[in-house]
Amino acid sequence: MQRHYFLAVKLPDEAKTKLAKICSDLKNEHHFKTWVHPEDFHITLAFLGVASSEKIEKLHKLLNEKMNKTENVFSLQVNQFGFFGNEQHPRIFWAGVEDEPFLYTLQKQVAYVCEKAGFQLDKRPYAPHITLARKHIKSAHHLVDPQKWWKQYGKEIRFHADQFVLYETHIEKHPKYHVLHSYSI
Repeated sequence: MQRHYFLAVKLPDEAKTKLAKICSDLKNEHHFKTWVHPEDFHITLAFLGVASSEKIEKLHKLLNEKMNKTENVFSLQVNQFGFFGNEQHPRIFWAGVEDEPFLYTLQKQVAYVCEKAGFQLDKRPYAPHITLARKHIKSAHHLVDPQKWWKQYGKEIRFHADQFVLYETHIEKHPKYHVLHSYSI
């Protein structure tokens, strides 16, 4: 089976636990086909797709050379819910983080290294988020309203971002993301 790879900010356990509690509360009234396993919560920096082991090793080497010298640990705060896709039947339900310049700088640095390693990345503007659930199941009783959901279930969660990781996807497992390498921020 071909594996997909991506680079992401790894959330600390405490933040994952708090997000899992919020999701548990939401599940009782709002239905999605798939809820993300708490161990899989992350903030994507670059989606790489399918890659050979040689290409992954080249990327790992470049990331070690270029990235582990920054030492810019920063704080992030979860402060909203949102959706991607049709408002009445969204594809993705996510938790957003407040704008943090260091996160955008990190993403640009990671993207640059990925491109140097030969990866072609998505050109859409960067939209940092933590995916919580996928594929909303329509219900006549509950409208999709991320602001209302945030007021009812949301809780600001602050955490330090001190590492990012290279994940390998195992869609047949739960949790499905396996850390191949970790990098200091």
